Amino acid sequence: MSQKVDLTKLQPEQIMQFKNQLNQELEHLQTSFQALKTAQMKYKECNENVKQVSQNNDQETLIPLTSSLYVPGKVKNSDLFLIDVGTGYYVEKSTEEASKFFNGRLSKLDEDGGKLATMINEKLEILDRVDNILRSKLMEQQKLQGQQAQAQAQAQSQAQQQS
Repeated sequence: MSQKVDLTKLQPEQIMQFKNQLNQELEHLQTSFQALKTAQMKYKECNENVKQVSQNNDQETLIPLTSSLYVPGKVKNSDLFLIDVGTGYYVEKSTEEASKFFNGRLSKLDEDGGKLATMINEKLEILDRVDNILRSKLMEQQKLQGQQAQAQAQAQSQAQQQS
C-alpha cells in the first residue's frame, strides 16, 4: 500500500530524487507504448497480407529460408494460413479466422494502448506538478539565502561602524 507524501514539506534534494524516479517510470511506460505500437503495425500488416493473398490464387511469392535467403514459390491454397499464436505454436486458420484473429489482437492492443496513454499522461501531469513544487522550493531557498547574505552584510556593516 502506498502512502501519500506532501512534496512541499520535502527538501529539494528529496524532490529531485522523486522526480528522477518519475522520469524512469515515464521512460519505461513510453518504451512499452512504443513496443505496443510496433506490435499493432505488425498485426495490421499481417491482416492486410492475409486479405491480399486470399484474393490471388496461384500467386507467385518469395519464401524466406533465412533472414537474407529467399526461394520463389507459389501459393496453392490462398484460403489457409499458418499463424504464429506465440511461444513457437502455429495454428492453421482460414482467411476469415485469420482476419478475426488479427482484428482481435488489434482490438486488445488498442485497449491496452489507451490505458497506457492514460498512465503516461497522468505521469506527465504529476511530473509537471513536481517541477512546479521544485521550482518554488528552489526560489524560496534562493530568497532565504539572499536574505541571510543581506543580514550578514548588515551585521558586518554595523560591526564596522561600532569599531
